[in-house]
Amino acid sequence: MVNCLTLIFAHSLRKQVELTHQNVDIVTKGSDADSIKSCSGPARTHDVLANTKPIKVGPRVAHTEQFVCKGGVDAGRLLNLSRKGLYSIAKEMGGNVLLEEQWDCKIRYPRIQKRDEFKVTIHYAATVARSAWPDAQRPVDIEAVKGIRGLMTVLDRHADPIC
Repeated sequence: MVNCLTLIFAHSLRKQVELTHQNVDIVTKGSDADSIKSCSGPARTHDVLANTKPIKVGPRVAHTEQFVCKGGVDAGRLLNLSRKGLYSIAKEMGGNVLLEEQWDCKIRYPRIQKRDEFKVTIHYAATVARSAWPDAQRPVDIEAVKGIRGLMTVLDRHADPIC
């Protein structure tokens, strides 16, 4: 563990840097160099819906979104946008809640030419269901998402087809 000032030094050495809440872990790995990864862990249902039985359970859906951000990355906000997109698809399918949610987020550092632009890929998956209880309207384990400090401007957003 080292402090956040080491982030710039680690980037210049082309090593993978994984942020935690106040510390940075530096791990050397080949193809994943210059990226920050975070995930929700195994598929999980929100505590609000965990002890309820859904009226109808539908298919498992997943989608991937890619963002190009400048200045910083508010990964929690981007994760929330991805979930809202998946939730709107669930509503079109007749569902009103997402169960067994799972996500992962990867932030790739910029090349030297574009120093403050970041490429963010978010993969979000969940099971569509119908329930008498309302949806939680926020991603599971959102506290686990890691970002980059700064004022974020989203320059581009692409969503892959829902599968």
